[in-house]
Amino acid sequence: MVKVPVWKDIGTMSFFDNWFFAMGAARGQGTVWRGLACLVMMGGLGEASAGPPAPNIVLAKDGFTIVVSPGEAPAVQLAVEALRRDFLNVLGFKPAVQTTLPSSASEPVLVIVNRRSGAAPALDLPRKPLDGFESHRVYADAGTRRVYLEGADARGTIYAIYTFSEHLLGVPPLHHWSSWRPVPRATVMVPGDYELFFRPPQVRFRSILTGDTNFFSPWQKRDPGNDNIWLETVLRLKLNTVEGYSTIGPGYQMSAYARLIARHGLVLTSHHISGLNTSFATWDTYWTEVRKMDPPRLQLANEAAIREFFRYNAETVHRSGMENLWTLAFRGARDQPFWSIFEDAPQDDPARAAVINRMLQIQLDTIKAVTGQTAPHVRITLYDEMADLMAKGLLKPPATPNLIVTYVAARRDPYPYDDVVNLGSAQPVKLGYYMNFGFASTGAHLAPAEGPWKMEFNYRYVAAKGPLEFSVVNVGCLREFLLELSANARLLWDPESYHTDQFLRDYCAQYFGDTQAAAIAQLYRDYYLSFWEPKKPEFPGMERQFVFQDLRYARVFDQVARVFSASPGAPDLNPLRDIGYERVPGRTFRLDLKDLGAATQIDALIAGLQGTIPRFMAVGDRCSEIRPRLAPDRQVFFNDNLRVYSYTMASLGRALSEFLSAYKHQANRAALLAHLERAEQAVDAAQRYLHETEHGGFAGWYRDAEPMPRTVQLDTWKSTMAALRKAARDGRKP
Repeated sequence: MVKVPVWKDIGTMSFFDNWFFAMGAARGQGTVWRGLACLVMMGGLGEASAGPPAPNIVLAKDGFTIVVSPGEAPAVQLAVEALRRDFLNVLGFKPAVQTTLPSSASEPVLVIVNRRSGAAPALDLPRKPLDGFESHRVYADAGTRRVYLEGADARGTIYAIYTFSEHLLGVPPLHHWSSWRPVPRATVMVPGDYELFFRPPQVRFRSILTGDTNFFSPWQKRDPGNDNIWLETVLRLKLNTVEGYSTIGPGYQMSAYARLIARHGLVLTSHHISGLNTSFATWDTYWTEVRKMDPPRLQLANEAAIREFFRYNAETVHRSGMENLWTLAFRGARDQPFWSIFEDAPQDDPARAAVINRMLQIQLDTIKAVTGQTAPHVRITLYDEMADLMAKGLLKPPATPNLIVTYVAARRDPYPYDDVVNLGSAQPVKLGYYMNFGFASTGAHLAPAEGPWKMEFNYRYVAAKGPLEFSVVNVGCLREFLLELSANARLLWDPESYHTDQFLRDYCAQYFGDTQAAAIAQLYRDYYLSFWEPKKPEFPGMERQFVFQDLRYARVFDQVARVFSASPGAPDLNPLRDIGYERVPGRTFRLDLKDLGAATQIDALIAGLQGTIPRFMAVGDRCSEIRPRLAPDRQVFFNDNLRVYSYTMASLGRALSEFLSAYKHQANRAALLAHLERAEQAVDAAQRYLHETEHGGFAGWYRDAEPMPRTVQLDTWKSTMAALRKAARDGRKP
């Protein structure tokens, strides 16, 4: 018999104005949709029945309790506390927590069950099947008036808790970031036959990396609770891994950051510069603070010292007991090749690859020796020079069953690079993929630019090569990439049921209401289409392969400002150069004058910017028209997450276009002054728009930013323009 979901209206999901019914791919028993706004429930895994409906379970103030095993994992206990806060927001009280089930069904009970912890028998669990790691189920038992929030393991249990919050209390995953305000209710009705089941995710390790964090870090420091906010958000989105940089301290201690990640029940992994959880930036610290001696010189000839350094780091991680996905890496102290710091590094690619091959094998052997595991889960990341060496066939990763080879979207613009393109689909390898939503120096930072469609294209391309085991996305300061991050989390759990257009429609319904969801989804698409394309796509089937993000604006400004007034009568109209550590020429700006039909870089930039300004303005103006039609509590996030970005990019484009026009026409003093004045006004406008988003817990988000030269420094733009204007008025060279 084919099992069909049974649909009934429950009337408890206040944050949806409308219900959508959709079916994901059937695997095993039953059909499950893993969605934000699309649910299978109330007998959704069984046959339709003609019998009377089970009575609802009513959750009212002071009328129910939560039961959880006293020995449950601390991370689960944290999620239980978050659930109690969610009830406080919705029902106005925090339910009590008990450790044993009541003897009668006199009042409703929420039962938290982690199958792996061994508490299931003690909590009198009905025999509902689960399906492997992180699988979870939320279901009601009308006869006992119990609602079970059940996971196959600790994280599955956490996901079950947050699933209940989202689907029954109406608390969306991004509630901390979206200025969400609950609609107070007297009761929450749980249908007596409610059931929502999630099978295991298709991608085992689903990681987030915060990159350049000049907004994020001050926000973290402002309130110790903010770290709990963003890590809780990671779990509410059903991601499970956090990628950090160096997390090794002296005295065989992991860093406070690593301990915080572990406290939330998340997997720790390390960045592609951080083999065995640290980089050579900590080399001197190890020798001076741990070994109490002068550091040996960084030479390949000092292999015994390198091996000792590796061993200490591996032992520190192992002693901590943290859930850690090991990274094998042999790179520089920063995001550069190892030969940038090793004095005796070879000069040719075959010899350099041979060194990396040997060091990765030493690291793997060290992990095996320290942990006693014959096939530990480890990963390598093919970033920059690693990707080049792999594409040339020179890099030979260690042979071990649980090695995840993590391919990386191309530098500067995210699309599948040559190494993964050259990977045959028949080659047996566990795949990982690293996609950057905000490339350092040249990517998106103030405003998102790549979009969820490009993300889906990348992941589907890589997944066609073989099973995807690991993913990491760089989301910069996080707040600017909430849509992309949410889409990525959905896709990674179940690629079979994910489609960006449907996801975006559901996202807009959840956060802005169904009435305007379709119109807002179109606005998001139009926003991403507003970015200027400096070069035609080259990758087959990919749209918008190359876009001009806000950090490219900043790098143009930096480079032009340095040569401004160098030759006032005949300024260099091709002043842009690749930044110093660009391995492949032309990636910094991707300006293709032939594609653009322009004679010079400056002409191409001015024309491109003048074309994109009205597109961003049109999106912003349409946002301004729609915003008053939204519920008041939804207007804030709509403004923060779309309207402001549209106007900011329009203002930045106007500022840079006017600045470049001033540069081009600097021999004409009147034109120079007029262009610079308009450029300053546009920068002021961009800052005013950004400051609109500084409210509540995000007060000072931009004003308190840490200075970071490779980001957009709008105050520097203004001071530079002011100095140039003053010099022009005074008739002197600045």
